[in-house]
Amino acid sequence: MDFGEKLYRLRVERGIYQKQLAVYLHVSVGTISNYENGIHFPDLKTLCKLANFFHVSADYLLDRTEYISPIDDLNRELVDHYTASDIMNIIIELTPEGRQDLVKYLTMLSLCDGAELPSLSTAKQKSSAQVSPLSETKTEYPPE
Repeated sequence: MDFGEKLYRLRVERGIYQKQLAVYLHVSVGTISNYENGIHFPDLKTLCKLANFFHVSADYLLDRTEYISPIDDLNRELVDHYTASDIMNIIIELTPEGRQDLVKYLTMLSLCDGAELPSLSTAKQKSSAQVSPLSETKTEYPPE
């Protein structure tokens, strides 16, 4: 999905009119329309304002990641002085087998909590050219 489509979806999902967004950014409604239709692209300052307005990361808007939350969320403490960023770094440093074991453990915990673990199959479909260590082995997931 390109930038214009993401911007349009974010705006519509949140019930924001082009005029409201234009007022916030100090641009014309036509400029917002041009962004959404892929005719023009915002400058860096405007891109940051859009990310702040919609509470998403600029990388999400640029289609560099599917991680939608603002980058500040990575610095939020989750548990025992560990931030989301700390935990991600620990996971990245694990061996492929360690990551697979972690997925199995998280699946077990999610079953115990009655929560659903996000499906990894969606990520595999989106980036079939990239092979992640998690996709190299088979894992049984709880039924969705």
